[in-house]
Amino acid sequence: MENQTNFELKKFDALNVSSKFAICGLPIRIDSYKTCSFGCKYCFAENREIMKYSKHIQVANIDKVKRKLGKIFDKKEIDNTSFLDVLISKGITWHWGGMSDPFQPCEKQLRITKKLIDITNKYGIHVLFSTKSDTTYDADIRPELHSFQLSISNVDNLRNIEPNVPTIEKRYEFYRKLKNKGFKVGIRIQPFIPNISTLKIVEMFKDADHFTLEGIKIVPQNKECKDFILNELNLKPEDFTQMGLLNLKPEIRKKMYEPFIKYFEENNISYSIADNDLRFLGNNVCCCGDILVNKSTEFNSTAMIKKYGINYTKEDIDRCLLCSGIKDCKCNYLFTSNRQEGCKTVQEFYDKRFYRKTSPFSPQYQYKENNNDIIEGQTNIFDYIKEW
Repeated sequence: MENQTNFELKKFDALNVSSKFAICGLPIRIDSYKTCSFGCKYCFAENREIMKYSKHIQVANIDKVKRKLGKIFDKKEIDNTSFLDVLISKGITWHWGGMSDPFQPCEKQLRITKKLIDITNKYGIHVLFSTKSDTTYDADIRPELHSFQLSISNVDNLRNIEPNVPTIEKRYEFYRKLKNKGFKVGIRIQPFIPNISTLKIVEMFKDADHFTLEGIKIVPQNKECKDFILNELNLKPEDFTQMGLLNLKPEIRKKMYEPFIKYFEENNISYSIADNDLRFLGNNVCCCGDILVNKSTEFNSTAMIKKYGINYTKEDIDRCLLCSGIKDCKCNYLFTSNRQEGCKTVQEFYDKRFYRKTSPFSPQYQYKENNNDIIEGQTNIFDYIKEW
């Protein structure tokens, strides 16, 4: 990060609602930075040229976050059609670090995360941090407001996969410090990589408050990432299926997870599966872990399955939307023009898409064993091999 002050840092709107609100219990997302210097080879957002990283970095617009919270909490001005305003006013926990790590090395100098935390602390905002770091760089973190989800794919320090991530020994030391200070800490085994993500992770972090499993994915447009996952990790193209991103087939993922699920259940450990088609597995309402979250939404697919069963109905959804006070909130801005389909509100979004097999929040999307039908919109990966 040398000579960082020699050029002006670009700013971006860091606080938003995720377009995945129908499947995620924590749709309020905030990121301190764009791109990430940890350089994980399976990540489509990574940046491997560390020396050039500072020239590409963008930072959160801190003033904009400050104005938004001041408007909602100080002035009591809440736009009831604003999805973000309503969710914030209802106290939904924020998910911090979905697209880039809030505690990556540049934080030591730039302190964007620290400055944002100082603002959110003023208003008592509850936050779940996702990180691969071994430090928070002395940010004002508090157990009553903050929890952590540490992303762990292996415990063998595989530098060919995660070249710039702190060693597992340093991350474990960080984990112990957080636990000793009273923080709730979960472990997210993401990506879950066949033959690399093993039960050794669970054994090392056996007193974690929650475990989340999520399978490795391929972004079709990212050739470098795609080639690495297939060639370096010894995975076969025919083991993947098209589900927006390229996912390992559900029967493969479910089989991989079975030893973990058995271990979790035998030892009464809190766990969940974050794969969209396996949300019925697990014992939590929020896939990030109920204990890590102060408040999650009621209308996401995991919560619906846990409340009403895997075959929940549109009427069940409608009741939750009404009770949540978000049915008339605008959501069309969350999608590109070709995906809006004329839907302006959250209610219209569900009305339009609930009965589609291709909708990840539809009960029809959940994987059912002994069902060989390919879900409409899911494509066998052989159709893509020629393009690869």
